[in-house]
Amino acid sequence: MKKRAVSSVISVLLMTAVAVILAATVSVIALDIIDASQPAPSAGFEQRLLDEDSTEERLELTLTHGDRIRADQVLIVSTEPVDIGGPDTSPNGGYATVGEKLTEGNDQSGVGDYWTAGESILLGGVGDLSGITIRVVWNPTEVQKDGQNGRAPSALIGENSAIIWEYTVK
Repeated sequence: MKKRAVSSVISVLLMTAVAVILAATVSVIALDIIDASQPAPSAGFEQRLLDEDSTEERLELTLTHGDRIRADQVLIVSTEPVDIGGPDTSPNGGYATVGEKLTEGNDQSGVGDYWTAGESILLGGVGDLSGITIRVVWNPTEVQKDGQNGRAPSALIGENSAIIWEYTVK
């Protein structure tokens, strides 16, 4: 009789351990899915073409209203290479790519950790911007560079990225 009682207790403990491990695994997977599917920020932008008649056009893009946006989750994607600048740094064509992280270059955009209403960035550094389509792409996780010193295009992580602004320069 004692042998049966011990084996019953052991089996109950093993079944409980299996149930706890299964519950922990399911909850970790569920939390990852919930975290990655956060909604894109709601934001409004205004654009203004600067130096239109010069050899170095720049597009000033201002976040006018809406949610503040984590800068490390923003990628500027364009059909032709452009560079990001800000209030203290002009765009530099030598660093232009078709995928620019908002936070690259020691905060050359000047927006800090969050892009908030009223803050502007500059896009350009490549001469005439006519015909170039530029998009502000938000990603639910931090945007990663490809490791080639920022010279090659960036890539987004995750399937839930969203275009929150798009403009073709005329």
